[in-house]
Amino acid sequence: MKKIYLTLLVVLSVLLLKASPDIYTPELVAPANNATGVFPDAELDWTAVTGQLGLYYEISLDTSSSFTNPIIFTTDLTNYKMAMLFFGETYYWRVRAIDNSGTSDWSETRSFTVINTVTIRRPNENAASVAPNVQIIWQDIFGVSYVDYQLDTTANFNSPMMTITAVVNNPNSSQTNASSLHFGQKYYLRMRARHDLDTSAWSVARSFTVTNTFALKTPNDGTTGLSPDVEFTWNKIDGILKYQIRLSNDANVNQYEAYNVAPNLVKFSPDTLMFGTTYYWQMAAIHANDTLLSEIRSFSIVDMVTLTSPSNNATNIELQPTLTWETLTGLVSFQLDIAHNVDFTGSFSYNINSGGENTFKVPIHVLDSANVYYWRVRAISSRDTSEYSNIWSFRCVALGIEENVQLKYGVKVYPSPASNRINISIKNTFNGNATVEIYDLLGSRRMTSTANFINGFHKDFILGDLSNGVYMMSIILDGQRTTTKLIIQK
Repeated sequence: MKKIYLTLLVVLSVLLLKASPDIYTPELVAPANNATGVFPDAELDWTAVTGQLGLYYEISLDTSSSFTNPIIFTTDLTNYKMAMLFFGETYYWRVRAIDNSGTSDWSETRSFTVINTVTIRRPNENAASVAPNVQIIWQDIFGVSYVDYQLDTTANFNSPMMTITAVVNNPNSSQTNASSLHFGQKYYLRMRARHDLDTSAWSVARSFTVTNTFALKTPNDGTTGLSPDVEFTWNKIDGILKYQIRLSNDANVNQYEAYNVAPNLVKFSPDTLMFGTTYYWQMAAIHANDTLLSEIRSFSIVDMVTLTSPSNNATNIELQPTLTWETLTGLVSFQLDIAHNVDFTGSFSYNINSGGENTFKVPIHVLDSANVYYWRVRAISSRDTSEYSNIWSFRCVALGIEENVQLKYGVKVYPSPASNRINISIKNTFNGNATVEIYDLLGSRRMTSTANFINGFHKDFILGDLSNGVYMMSIILDGQRTTTKLIIQK
């Protein structure tokens, strides 16, 4: 009896040894049980166990919790990355460890469900005034090759306008842009994901509307008195090929001169426009499929220069006054005329570079206090010349000389025009020598001589080799100066 008992004890010990191997059962870590929204390349993770040489793990994956038709994977790591799992499918999985001493029990069974579709983040539902190259953003998806987006003008995605566009999936940049959508059109958008073994369901559709507004900034409607290099400004519209500025003399802009502008610009100055002209302008935003037009505005280019100083009919102006007028831009030059009469016969004319200058200092010996002077200015661009400004007048006084002294020594020369000689008469019975100085219109002294006056008269003053032109001649006597114009024509 004792021998039988010992035999049974040995058998029982062997059986117990086989049922309780030395290798422990792994514990599952991730995904969490019943996890949803798992990517098709789900990574299965579990705890490591201690075992003998040659330890590895066996993963069982099935769409059935009873594992009736499982797929078996093996690895010596504590995780395993799946690939191309089916969208929207629920999977069950478990792990066991195996080494030379035997095999552990299966771990607990967990389940997870793969994402069913794409989650759209932008544009927002019912977004308005989006660009024709609307930005489409979706939640990052790993383990897929492509993401498709579908656009249509109907919620059923069955119109002739329907398009499907494939985008190579890049989870680090889950965004793209549509292109050339029609202005003012309402669109519907949905998305899906793909890999080599499966295609997800379409996402829930959302709608958005492309902008139908082109906002102009300047010039404002009805602006007048603009310089001929008008600068147009507007609010930027993304997703276009170019802007076009349309200028017309027709209020409906049916016929126009067009200026094409790069899509990254928001301001532009066209060629110099015509003085005194009213223009109508409209802008177009253009891409491959559509054109968006702005409102029509009008503006006018200044027709003449506006004088500012010295004020009209001013008196006691210095003999070298600074003449000024309102600034204009986009010009080549200004032309300024000064004369003794409103008809501007025998006038002095000066071309003034328009590089921002709107002033002119009259050269020395051009003016004298015995006359009223009239002046006017006009603007010259590369394409046009403005009307003359209004005619203003002023009267000078010589600096440091009383007006009655200047009149006392008023001077007259004849003949005019002169050839080689002139006679000089002054309003004074002066006897003796006086200094005669002749200047060109740039203020350069061309001649200095002495003339002997008898009873205020000098005959046959020799002009030397002065060429034809207009000069200013000053007579200096008794320490005072009087000036007159001299015309030479040989």
